[in-house]
Formats: sequence, C-alpha cells, structure tokens
Amino acid sequence: MEGDLVAVFKSIKRLWHTTTEGGLAIVGRGDRPAGSVQGRKLPAAVRRALIEESPLDALKTGRGFWWVTSPSPGLLGRVQLIAWAPNDKGWGHFLQIWTDMLAFSLGEKAVADRLTEALVDAWDRLTFLYELTHIAGQVTELPDMLSSIVRLLAQVVSAEDVFLVTGDDSGWESVTASGDLLPQPAALVENIPRAGRPVGLAEIQPALAQAESPLAQVGDLLVAPLLGEGNLSGVIGLLDSRQSCFDSSDMQLLASVAEQVGALIEAVRARAARQESQRLEHELEIAAGIQASLLPVELPRIAGLELAAYLRPARRIGGDFYDVAEAKTGETMLLLVDVAGKGTPAAILTALVHAIFHGEASHSRDPADLLQVINQILQPDLEKAEAFVTAVIVRLESESIGFSYASAGHVDAAHWRNRDQRVEFLPATGLPLGIDPTCTYHSQPVALNPGDVLYLYSDGVTEAENPEGAFLGLRGLSDIINAINPAQVEEQLRIIVESLDVYRRDLPLRDDVTLLLVRALPENEVSREVIPFVIPVELTAISQLVDLVRNLGPTLPISNAEHRRQMADDFALALSEVVTNQIEHAFQGRKGQIYGRVIVEREQLVADLYDSGVPFQPSKIPQIPVDSDDPPERGYGLRLVRGLLDIFVCRRLEGERNHWHLVKKFSGVDKL
Repeated sequence: MEGDLVAVFKSIKRLWHTTTEGGLAIVGRGDRPAGSVQGRKLPAAVRRALIEESPLDALKTGRGFWWVTSPSPGLLGRVQLIAWAPNDKGWGHFLQIWTDMLAFSLGEKAVADRLTEALVDAWDRLTFLYELTHIAGQVTELPDMLSSIVRLLAQVVSAEDVFLVTGDDSGWESVTASGDLLPQPAALVENIPRAGRPVGLAEIQPALAQAESPLAQVGDLLVAPLLGEGNLSGVIGLLDSRQSCFDSSDMQLLASVAEQVGALIEAVRARAARQESQRLEHELEIAAGIQASLLPVELPRIAGLELAAYLRPARRIGGDFYDVAEAKTGETMLLLVDVAGKGTPAAILTALVHAIFHGEASHSRDPADLLQVINQILQPDLEKAEAFVTAVIVRLESESIGFSYASAGHVDAAHWRNRDQRVEFLPATGLPLGIDPTCTYHSQPVALNPGDVLYLYSDGVTEAENPEGAFLGLRGLSDIINAINPAQVEEQLRIIVESLDVYRRDLPLRDDVTLLLVRALPENEVSREVIPFVIPVELTAISQLVDLVRNLGPTLPISNAEHRRQMADDFALALSEVVTNQIEHAFQGRKGQIYGRVIVEREQLVADLYDSGVPFQPSKIPQIPVDSDDPPERGYGLRLVRGLLDIFVCRRLEGERNHWHLVKKFSGVDKL
C-alpha cells in the first residue's frame, strides 16, 4: 500500500474504534491472515469469506458482529476490509460508504492529486456519519436537530445548499443550511417516488414544472425520501445552480444519510411522545389523587341504618362522584353525581359540584332546593363546557325511618321493599343540571321500612355491556338485588360489583361505576348468616359454590362435627346438581350468569338461585333414596336433589326468570 494510504487507514481505524468500540483491519494480496487479525481470532465464516473473496454483512457471533467487504468487484483479491464491533447499530452503512469512496479513489491511482482528493472526501464523509451519531445523542428538540444536520451535511458535500423537509399531510416545513426559504416544500414531498432511493432533477422535473415549483428551474437537485416505519415523513436533499453537478457518490451518500436521518427523526418523535405520555400520566396521577381526596373519608354512622359506597372510574379519573354533607337541621345529605364525559374536564366539574354541595348543604334541608341552587351556580360553566350533569340528592330523615330525594335527570334509584320482596324504581324529578337554569326540581318522600334498601348508582351499572352488545338494564339489576337480600350492605356491594364483572366477561370497563347503598336494619333480626354469590354460566364455576358451602360446615349450629361435615357435603352436592341442570338445560349453550344466596339459619340451610333460562318444572321428578355415605354416581340429576333436600321448588318469576329454592333442615341431628 502506498504510504499516503497508510496514514488514512490508521485514522479510519481509530474513527471506527471510537464510533463502534470495535476494530478494523485492511488486508491486501499476500498478507491475508490464516486465523487471526490484530490478535483477534477470526470466526470460520470470516475466514471463508476472505478465502472465497466474498462479502459478509453483520455476522453475529458470541462476541459481537463481523463484516468483510471489498471496495469494488474489480479489487477483489487486492484489498479487503475486516471489521468487528460488539453490537450492530447500522455500522455496515459506515463501512460501505468508506469502501465505496476507497474504490473510487483506487480507480484513479494514475492521478495522484485525484487520489488524495478522493481519500480526503471519503474521510470527511465518514466523519460526517460519526458526527451525526453525536447529534442524535446530544440534541433532544427536533427543530434543533434538523438544523444541525443540514449544517453538518453542507460541510462535506459540494452543494450550494442542503435542505430538510418534515411534517405530515396537514403541512410540511423546511430547514436549509443557508437559512434561505425553500420554495413549495410540499411539491417535493408529493412528487418524490416512494421507492426509498434518491432521485435526481431529471426524474422529478416534469412533476415540479407541472406544480409550478421554482425548483424545476434550478441547475441540479438531488432528493432522498425520509422513511419512518414505512411511512414518508419528509425528504432531504442537495441544491445547486450548476447543472449536472451531483454524481453517484453524492447519491450514495445521500441515501445513507436519509436512512440515518429518517431513523433519528422517528426516534426523536417517539421520545417526545413518551415524554408527553409520561407527563400526562403524572398529571393524571395527581388529578386522580385530588379526586380521591374529595371522597368522604368514611360514611356517617346512623342508628338503625347501614351505609356502603363504591367508586371505580373507567379511566384514571372519571366523572362519577359521591359525597356526604350535613343539612342545616342536622340530617345526613347524600349526593351521587355523573358528569357527562370522562377525563380531566369531567374531574374538574365533579370538584365544582363537590365544593358547591358542601357550601350550600348547610343552608338547606330540601334536596330539590339544593339541586336548584347547584344548577344555577353550575350553569355558566356547564354551558361553556357544552356538558351536563345528572345528580341525585337524598336526605335521610332523623325523626322517622325514611328519606326524601330529588333527582336531576339521574338514572332511577332502586328501592328494595323487604316486606313485599320486590324492587321499586324511583324516577328522576327534574332535568339534568346545565340543561335549563330555570328548571324546578321536586323532592319525593319515601318510607324506608325495616329490611328495605336504597340503591343509588350511576349508569355504569345498568349500562354494563356484555360481548353480545346487551346492557344489564333495570331487569338485570333487579335480578341481582333479589338474590343479594337480606345480606348486609357490604356483602351486597361486593356481589353487585362481581356481577358486573361476570356480566361483561372479558370486556373492559367502559363507564364509571358508582354505588351508594342505605339499608334499614330489620327489627329483632333473626340470627343468620347470608352469603350472596354470582357465577358465570360455566360448568367450571360450580366448584366455587361447592367450596363455599363446604367451608360453612364448621360454622353450622350442629354439635357433632361429623354431622356438620355431612350436612354441608349433602347440601353442596344438591346445589351443584341444580346449577349443573341450570347450565345444561335452562341456558342450552347460551352465556349468562346465575345469582343466588346461601343462608345459614338456626334450623336449616337455605339456598335461592335466580336465572334467566327457559322454564323448568321439577315437580314431576321422582324422589330416589340417597345414602349419604355412598351417594349415587352422577347422572341422577334432580332426582338425586329431591332425595337430598327437604324442600326443592322451582317457580317462574315475572320477567322470564327462574327461582330455585332449596332447603335442608337440621332435623335428626343434635343442634347447638
């Protein structure tokens, strides 16, 4: 090798090591190493590529990556390059640019000054790619990065100007090394082929002329598309007043630069998107914390009543809200709000309602009057936000068991009338807040008898949607309420929430879910344990009920431990057979859910199950004798159930529902 080349090769090797943390070796004819280079053992594939004089691109080994290349086909056997690096970050492009420049320079060996010029040019261009990696690591803002790139590229190409055009279909912006305005940048983007290669002026000049772009009249133009994730994100190019001044070397350099710059732009945009997402996530966490802090720390303790509440937003922050305040005469005022919409705007409105409710409740006793004041104060804000709010306010009476309520367009509240064993729905008494500032609301008094339960909830309950697109609705909520009474409110709340999850199956929560329950304690309530449940219509779910009943064994009021276990096992077997029958025959392959409760009373075990399957009449099923120690195998179904239970009734309820009533008495055993 000529002495002038040696110094350049050494510099290139240092640059490669600095950039890639790897090494570079240049091998000429007659000095090809047998098994190692610079003390580094050559992989077999690398040795084979050297022997066969064939290229090798990014061979992955246990210690990193290897490349073998030659400047041009005409120089195979004369000069080859071996490179290695601990990783591959597109280093092959660096190597290819340098080898292409070397091929050009070696092809002009007869003219010494041209040789030196080409090698210097190769050095400058490789240095440019090295500096480009530094720009990517140091500049974080996209406009600053683009300006740095065009200025850097202008230093290594023979062009009057370098430009970058970025954006999207909504608009394109340009930046130039000279600072001059690039005319009609959109014309370049719209007319460049999507082939991912640079194009010269001759190829796009007709399209530019048709678009009446001044760029059609320049001396020479070279443009390359910037591609990110398969989409065109802009172009990069060279511009000169001289004609035909750009050659294949410039085209190859621009192609490599375009690929690198396209990746850099995507990386910067992705980083900006991540930072914005993290910022929004942090703000949402703060907003969610603030919103949660507005909820009551605890619900009031009121003699003769049980209260429970639940809120689950569909997103980090939501538009549902519940609150408690004290009226001017000392009664407890309950509020449940549903703001139309989600996210930060809805959260702001819930905070406003919270502030107004607490500020005005102490001056009012009537729920309707309070709603009217809230409506008037909120009206300007709701009108600007083009939103509305539904709300229900309940005043719990202090003189007698009962309540009065007023509802601003809110979903019907539910009232479980324990004496009649039925659900009654309480309609709205006025328009939603924000619809009409002059709206008049009305309060409605309601008696709350022992065992009655008031259910306030948001539409996220009744509008829970299953995969078939059907809403739970008031009927579905009625089924749940029928099944969960007379359990305590905390248990009722738990089952309602579980029922919504079972009903939705795998669908995500689409709307906020809020519940506020008030139960009037029964007078002289009989000591009993009530365990409500909900299961999907799936045979695999039956084991949940079996385990539930068997776990009750140790708590049964029976003195003999063996009898307790046997009683629980018999009841669990009967219950599992009934549910199996429901799933296989009442639903006939349809999806759904079964609601129910198990009650442990002093004298018996009771279970009630509710389903929406087809009608079924078990009254004609004969009873068979059952040996508790050796029960018959499966297949006897409901005949087995009749042998295990003292009472087994199925009746058809209004609304096309089945009610299964199972009773196992503790007769014949010693009770505690």
